[in-house]
Amino acid sequence: MSGSVRKQRLQRGLVVAQVAMSVVLLAGAGLLTRTLIQLSRVDTGLDAEQVLTMRVTQLTRSESRDAATSAAGRQRFDEMRRELAALPGVIAVGVGSTLPLRTSGFVNDVKVEGRPLVAGQPPARAEQRSADASYFRAAGIPLVRGSMFTASDESSNAGFRALQQRDGVMGAGAPVAIINKAYADRVFPNEDPIGKQVAWTGQIVRELYPSMEKELMTIIGVVGNTRDGERLDAEPVPTLYSPVDHMPSGGGFVIRAVGNVSALAASATRIVRRIAPTALIEDVLTIQAYKDRSISTQRLNAALISAFGVLALVVAAVGIGGVLAFSVSARTNEIGIRMSLGADRGIIERMILREGGRLVVVGLSLGLAGAVVAGRIVRGMLFGISPNDPITLVTAALAMAVIGIVACWIPALSAARVDPVITMRAQ
Repeated sequence: MSGSVRKQRLQRGLVVAQVAMSVVLLAGAGLLTRTLIQLSRVDTGLDAEQVLTMRVTQLTRSESRDAATSAAGRQRFDEMRRELAALPGVIAVGVGSTLPLRTSGFVNDVKVEGRPLVAGQPPARAEQRSADASYFRAAGIPLVRGSMFTASDESSNAGFRALQQRDGVMGAGAPVAIINKAYADRVFPNEDPIGKQVAWTGQIVRELYPSMEKELMTIIGVVGNTRDGERLDAEPVPTLYSPVDHMPSGGGFVIRAVGNVSALAASATRIVRRIAPTALIEDVLTIQAYKDRSISTQRLNAALISAFGVLALVVAAVGIGGVLAFSVSARTNEIGIRMSLGADRGIIERMILREGGRLVVVGLSLGLAGAVVAGRIVRGMLFGISPNDPITLVTAALAMAVIGIVACWIPALSAARVDPVITMRAQ
């Protein structure tokens, strides 16, 4: 008898553990799913509808140092841009050193003319990017203040001018720049940045391109922030754009079109292949496809945890039903006697439901406590949602409670169908 009691206690303990684990997994799945939804709604800062991106690399670094090879690369690049712009449905083709929603990886110090550095305080830093006059329109980056680059600004890029001078080619035009709102808020929080002059500085600039430090760029515009990098939940990076009309070694094309822009991918690739057969073509993606790819890890995590949660829910339901079915089988005589003494089916059903309900309630309590702890552990994987989000916790608990009640109800109905006459005869 004691062995049977220990066995029942073990079975009930396992059921409670299964219920608790189901709640933890369901809550985790809910948090990750809601994170995925929040990420999909993130404002990237782009009007990203119908935008195709493509990175083309023609020359190696050593090849781009040769003046003749570099000039041929510029000519091919310009030809690509013209033919891409002539594709059906294309309304803008922009050129940039960095594709939208990506980072360049080049972060340098920036000094502001007329603003001496505070002792012990480093100068503000910004990510260095280049863009042509059509880049912002093609990418869908809004102008917040000032003006965009024009064709006359192109080739005034201080960095590009340094390369031209090194190759014996002189550029024209006064250097200008566009900054994003993140840089404006950090460096010019209470003043209008338009007209201010800045220059690249720092050890790397001094060693490799000393002329860049001496050439001041006048800020002519401020554009909106974009969510750049591998994670859409990353904070906007302070950025400074310089104008450029072409990139000898290659660069990124941003193609805006009407209709289905993804259908242009094959045509755009063929144009580049024909003009530069040996060029490396990468990132032929729509902005939406890149955004979807950037949250693929979160989507996989949510799918896996959801699958485990559903499996745990099924196991818990089977466990509850099995334990109660065994209990009903062992108590058939007791149930028959109760019914012969006047207990109706409703009383018997409630008796079994209470027995299973206690297991569910204990499991739910432990599961909610475990879900709170688990939420804090996965805090770094969440975005736009609290690790102890009450809606998620309540939803997980309700789902388990409903499944638990259904699992209890089946053995309860079986117990209510016990025939007391047959039971008494068996005695």
